[in-house]
Amino acid sequence: MNCKGPGSCPYLCSMAARYDHIDFTPPAGVRSEAQKGLGWRSEYGRGGTVVGIARARDLSNGVKISPDTARRMKAYFDRHEVDKQGKGWSPGEEGFPSNGRIAWALWGSDPGYAWARKLVEQLNAADEENRSMIERRSLYEEGSDSLPLLHVESRCEEGDAGESRWIVGYAAKFGVNSLDLGEFTERIAPEAFGIVAERRGRKRPLETRALFNHDANYPLARYPGTLRMNVDEIGLRYEFKVPDTTYGRDLASNIDAGIVRGSSFSFQIAPGGESWSVEDGRSIRTVTKIDSLIDVGPVTFPAYPDADVSVAKRSFDSYRQQSVASTAVRIEMAQKTTALREYLRKHGR
Repeated sequence: MNCKGPGSCPYLCSMAARYDHIDFTPPAGVRSEAQKGLGWRSEYGRGGTVVGIARARDLSNGVKISPDTARRMKAYFDRHEVDKQGKGWSPGEEGFPSNGRIAWALWGSDPGYAWARKLVEQLNAADEENRSMIERRSLYEEGSDSLPLLHVESRCEEGDAGESRWIVGYAAKFGVNSLDLGEFTERIAPEAFGIVAERRGRKRPLETRALFNHDANYPLARYPGTLRMNVDEIGLRYEFKVPDTTYGRDLASNIDAGIVRGSSFSFQIAPGGESWSVEDGRSIRTVTKIDSLIDVGPVTFPAYPDADVSVAKRSFDSYRQQSVASTAVRIEMAQKTTALREYLRKHGR
């Protein structure tokens, strides 16, 4: 599914991988009912719509459906379940099969309804899990005259009638420890944003948005069209032309005035895309691979709210449990080794 433009949820762009574990292949019962519906439609010349006939053909042939189609199937059945109360629905009744019964069969009948409900439950669960895995990180510093963290600049580019204003910032910097995240700190490795440099071989396109305060109601730009991103020796750099909107112009003015100084980004970490270490008695989480870069942009209050680091905290708890378990195993092995040595010493071996 493609995102539907300004104001739409940017998280929808990564749904393809989110649903990889769901089987969208029509079961045998659904295929059989769809074939029955096509037979009735051919015999009686009525019932169903062009959309229903096309759906029945795909279902009867075992064609995998899309997540959108699964939701539309459930919505169809929800709306038309009342048709079961009409005449000609059941065998032996006058007018069987009714138009409604034929249409119901084209969509897979009761087996199709049960399957669609199951799929939507799985989709909703995957959506909820996906939302819980989204992390946000922010940067705030005074910067320097030569390299401010967030600024507005004027430039002339080919195709422009005159000078245009651009918002330029760093969403992340490499090797910089985060604020205290509660028993650990975090840093971003230079290789973490490999997805920005990738141009070929990606299963899905990178469609990062520039948003103000992570708010989809305030879209600023979209990659790769109006949003530019690149990874340099400092970190993840982004830039976009100041939008010709009231909030866009206001944002630029507030950046110029030093009122808005922070940058942030939302992401999902790739499986295995992190490592843990201990430095000077402090646990460090190093993010090494980001799987989804959802948005970047200026923020008014750059910080690390507790909710934004919940994923990292779960990972830290797992790391700590593994460390405790490993320590316990080492202690047990050391105790057994000591006991064995003592036994051999006493028995002269």
